[in-house]
Amino acid sequence: YIKTRKSFGRTIGSFEGIQFPLAEHYTNIESIKLIVYKAAWMMDKLYQENKFSHHNIALYAAMSKLKAPQYAFNAMNEVANWLGAIGYTKEYPIEMGIRGVRSYSIGAEGTLNIMRIIIARELLGREYLPYGVR
Repeated sequence: YIKTRKSFGRTIGSFEGIQFPLAEHYTNIESIKLIVYKAAWMMDKLYQENKFSHHNIALYAAMSKLKAPQYAFNAMNEVANWLGAIGYTKEYPIEMGIRGVRSYSIGAEGTLNIMRIIIARELLGREYLPYGVR
């Protein structure tokens, strides 16, 4: 769409206002994928070589589950803005993506605050948990 929609006689993809955020989104998506891949690699190494602990893996799994939905939601909102009003219709998949990723933020895989607790627990230790279970 950004390669075909025209504004001021040019495709909107030729404007830096689209190109710069697009480059940022792509870079952030790839960095989040690396966190996911590292968690998967660590899991493989745990079962193949007993190299990592479940605590190490929990840290990276929680980091990916924290960042991915937050980032996906923000990126999709920006892309919907690029599309204009048509981006919020059911004719474009971005609308479904926004609804879908929202479910991950509010609890499909544990709320974002739960992911923050898991990350802090793995970094600081169980004795720093904000609730009574130690």
